[in-house]
Amino acid sequence: MPIHGWGFWILYVFAWLATLILFAIAGLRIWYHDGTHILTWINAFTRYVYLPAYVCLAWATWKRRWILALANAAVICLHIAWIAPDFVRDHRFDPAISQSVKSAISSPRVRIFFANVNGYNREFDSLFREIQVADPDVIILVEFAVSWSNAVSKSPLFAKYPYGNGRRDARLGQVNIFSRLPLKNEMEEWIYGRNIRTFEIPLGTDTLRVVGLHAPRPAHIQNDNYESYWTQMVPKLLAEKGPLVIVGDCNATQYSLVYKQLTDYRLRSAHEDRGRGYATSWPNGYFLLPPIRIDQAFLSPEVECLGVTEGEGLGSDHKPIILDVQVRANR
Repeated sequence: MPIHGWGFWILYVFAWLATLILFAIAGLRIWYHDGTHILTWINAFTRYVYLPAYVCLAWATWKRRWILALANAAVICLHIAWIAPDFVRDHRFDPAISQSVKSAISSPRVRIFFANVNGYNREFDSLFREIQVADPDVIILVEFAVSWSNAVSKSPLFAKYPYGNGRRDARLGQVNIFSRLPLKNEMEEWIYGRNIRTFEIPLGTDTLRVVGLHAPRPAHIQNDNYESYWTQMVPKLLAEKGPLVIVGDCNATQYSLVYKQLTDYRLRSAHEDRGRGYATSWPNGYFLLPPIRIDQAFLSPEVECLGVTEGEGLGSDHKPIILDVQVRANR
């Protein structure tokens, strides 16, 4: 048996240390999912956190360290299982009728443009151009500070959007709605210092209910209570009936416990519905962090997702979401 040098043993110890850390993180993910803010952040970067296991597996295989290789193979299996939904369409609520029949009898298409504009961002014209190109029916903006309200009031673009609270409310914590479609039953609610805006869009014989939100961050910040907010919001959202769209800055990724709770029952992600679970929205080049998706759109089974894409969001740490939906006829 050849005698290995110091370099080998340093790498060997380092590989085992990395493997054990990844095992611990994976174990906490299974048995204590998002149990602390730190774990919530670690799980948010699931796509990247476990990548060292692939390097360790390759090195262990090369050096014929089979126990180390098997340990990393186990971590990789968990990693693949957790990220697989990012690349596979969610077919759970696909309609049984054919596309041609569905298109003939479904309600009108609605395009929703959602953006966290970043209250300190001054790239007003850039976002307005994005909105003009997207030509949405409904615009939902969060972190809509007074400066944004002033810019909107001077923009001829928003003359086409007379409905909603957008022109009335200008505050960083508000969810601001601009719609060119008439709205009804527009309601405002505050939960742990965060604004939730709910409204309905009449679509002929159908009604589409939309919830716009901006959730707290998982951090120890005054007036931000991530756990308490979602403890109230998850059952509230799951109790909603009929055709429903939930869109907002959730500050939660597809790997979070919150996301799992919302999508385990009657809701599905618009991104996963289109096979685009890998899409990202934050930090949009604003911070030196790998990109993740914390801006989400969830749909009830009565709603067809016709498309979901991300915008540019110049000046903001979030990319906008452009969502096309339609109420299904066979609900």
